[in-house]
Amino acid sequence: MMILSALKNVFNNARYSLIAVLVSTAIFAFAVWLPNWRLIATIITSETAMFTEKISILLSFFGSISTNFTIVSASYTILIAILFGINIAMIIYLFSRKAAAVKQNGLVISIGGVISGMLGVGCATCGSVILTSILPLIGVGGVLAIFPFGGQEFGVFGVGMLGFSIFLIAKKIQDPLVCYVNKE
Repeated sequence: MMILSALKNVFNNARYSLIAVLVSTAIFAFAVWLPNWRLIATIITSETAMFTEKISILLSFFGSISTNFTIVSASYTILIAILFGINIAMIIYLFSRKAAAVKQNGLVISIGGVISGMLGVGCATCGSVILTSILPLIGVGGVLAIFPFGGQEFGVFGVGMLGFSIFLIAKKIQDPLVCYVNKE
């Protein structure tokens, strides 16, 4: 009930709803476009393609969620994008409401959820794209073989962390802005 009340407080304002939608869309686009970033860069920098064709091709990549991702990875990729947008909108609402300071533990959980969610972004063919791109730099090329689901655990963990983060932020939103004084 507390979470629903906090979500209602935040998203009754169209500004925060717009923030959540824009951030969710950006994160989803990032997740879908990331495996094809070289092709996308070529398309964007192409002098032969018209602007409308470039936009059409970029939008067509959104269909790859059903072809390049497993059902599990597509599900947590969509959930991460939605929860990320909600999380950011709630954090901005909280900062604007309680401008003085946000307690550090909720912000750390939020950042942890975002980072673990981004590590889990990936498709069926390349697994966790960001993780597999970063790990060879530190000499850990086969680390995903250790995990039973090939790194998809990061995506599920990211969804859980973002959900927990939303819970903590909702709790902070519901906290009174001032402390009550006991008049005994």
